[in-house]
Amino acid sequence: MTLMTDRRNVRALIVGADVIVRLGLRTLLQVTGRISIVADVEPAWDAIGQVGQLWLDVVVLHGALTGPAGAPLLSELRTLARHVPVLVLTDECSRAAVEQALRSGATGYLVTGQYAPDELLAAVLATANGQPRLSPDVVGVLVNRLRVTQASAEPPRPARLSPRETEIVENLVRGRTNAEIGELLGISEKTVKNHVNHVYAKLHTRNRAETVARWLAPEPPVDR
Repeated sequence: MTLMTDRRNVRALIVGADVIVRLGLRTLLQVTGRISIVADVEPAWDAIGQVGQLWLDVVVLHGALTGPAGAPLLSELRTLARHVPVLVLTDECSRAAVEQALRSGATGYLVTGQYAPDELLAAVLATANGQPRLSPDVVGVLVNRLRVTQASAEPPRPARLSPRETEIVENLVRGRTNAEIGELLGISEKTVKNHVNHVYAKLHTRNRAETVARWLAPEPPVDR
């Protein structure tokens, strides 16, 4: 375990079985000067047992999450790191893997090959702030899961969000900022913020992470 003492930036822990990948992630994430790698460790129990001694803002977990060790590892990391948000990087994108990771406490989930270096950097910073970042295929898995659930649900639930608020939430799911949403929808950033606050009130959520989790729940809050 290699430690650093710089506390000025986002403090990240990298966990992964492949030392070459960990080294690559360490090099990439430190390029911006906004992320300090506190440590990089193997996903072995004796290694992650030291996580509780670290002061962290985000955990970057690389590797497979299915199998007997996957979900317990993620849950244990969340507990040891005092529920610091976790960004999962993996080549797995099955429904089982995605649902297992999110249920075990992952905040973000990026699939290998579906993000550029700058998108990874943005995802780490967003995750540190509790904002979910999901790869397109992950969003597809969750949307298909909801469609199946909705198709079998009777009677349909009454809509709670307006069409504009629905657009706002769907963009939150994709990890876009207020400024990005405003530019995409042709409205001001202030207007986006007002819509987001209305969504929080209607869905009884306190932040983006809770809103995305509520929206992607088996029983969605609105018929779309």
